[in-house]
Amino acid sequence: MQNQLFPIEKCRELIERKLGWGNSDSWQNQDFEVLSEKIFEETKVSLSVSTLKRVWGKVRYESTPNLATLNVLAKYAGFENWRDFTASHFSKVENAVTEPEEIPEKRKKNLPAKNVLIFIIPLVLLAFVAFLFAPKPLKKLHFEHIQFNSKPVTLGLPNSVIFQYDAQQSNADSVFIQQSWDHSLRVKVDKDKHEFASTYYYPGFYKAKLVLNDSVVKEHNLYIETDGWLGIAHSPKVPVYFSANQITKKEGIGISENDLASQKIDLHANTPMVSLYNVSKKIKVSSDNFRFQTQVKSTFNHGEAVCQFVSITLLCENGMHSIPLSIKGCIGKIGLILGNEGHPGKTNNLSGFGVDFSDWVSVLCEVKEKHVRIFVNKTLSFEGDFKHEIGPVIGLQYSFMGTGIMKDYTLEPL
Repeated sequence: MQNQLFPIEKCRELIERKLGWGNSDSWQNQDFEVLSEKIFEETKVSLSVSTLKRVWGKVRYESTPNLATLNVLAKYAGFENWRDFTASHFSKVENAVTEPEEIPEKRKKNLPAKNVLIFIIPLVLLAFVAFLFAPKPLKKLHFEHIQFNSKPVTLGLPNSVIFQYDAQQSNADSVFIQQSWDHSLRVKVDKDKHEFASTYYYPGFYKAKLVLNDSVVKEHNLYIETDGWLGIAHSPKVPVYFSANQITKKEGIGISENDLASQKIDLHANTPMVSLYNVSKKIKVSSDNFRFQTQVKSTFNHGEAVCQFVSITLLCENGMHSIPLSIKGCIGKIGLILGNEGHPGKTNNLSGFGVDFSDWVSVLCEVKEKHVRIFVNKTLSFEGDFKHEIGPVIGLQYSFMGTGIMKDYTLEPL
């Protein structure tokens, strides 16, 4: 298994360089969601967030990824497939393993005819079977009067969404509803029915899609909103939620060790990533022109949380701005994201984002016509530009490794 792990680690390293998001130790759930989307856009194959987390060691998993997953990762890293990747990087090892034994000249001359037939007959049969089961040309898709809309049943999380659809006036063999950009969240539905319920566990902005055969024929915006502030302890399966009352403290809004203990989460045994969310389509502030300020404090610094990674993310309809913080000794492992463009600490001077969490840390971000200035504790820590259109800001997410608290935030247009 160790021999397989080394090429996987190398492939991960190439992908991390390509993304430019900084060390993956500080990646959060949303980072893997964006990576899943990027992989699908480039390879047209979807890898789920949970699969990517297993590959990056965020979720305990005993076996190595299957070949299909490795092929997709290699393709995204710039290779034809996993074999091409391993041949390019580990050719000496591969050749040592796969080079066939040379047949002595005498043995070549004495191969009996029946041995030749042993090889020929299966090949003929295989060709015949391939002919029988070869895919037939796809019929052209026809449809009209297609309907597709949705409505969340409540406010808050988790939340079920009722999708209403009508695809009867089409010649499609299969009808699917896809929760978002994530191809793995595509579910087959009955063509002759008109309603389907789906559950969402994280707040945010989604693009729901109606798919006939393999073609997206309808899509619409879907907001999964919070009812004010909501706390979440991330989990590979179903997250743990903390209500606004639970996370409202005297100092501000946060998740404490006692809050986690009440849900039987042991910080010292397995330090979780926790987040504070406030998502509403009523916010809608331009991501190109705004002023945002806040104060934060990380309150746990043991074990896995020794670096006290914190991120403040402005969630947008088509991406995000994400401001990282850590103790000063770990700034090489953080990454700043502006308009979906990464600025990793390994190749950018992010020393201004290294702080002392024994007191409150103030953060101010001003964006004018995509020109960004970020101040940490009133000191200019970053100035630069981004290019991509990522839509309006529709929510805020504060994430902490372990526990943390925030206060005094403002978000206003410029």
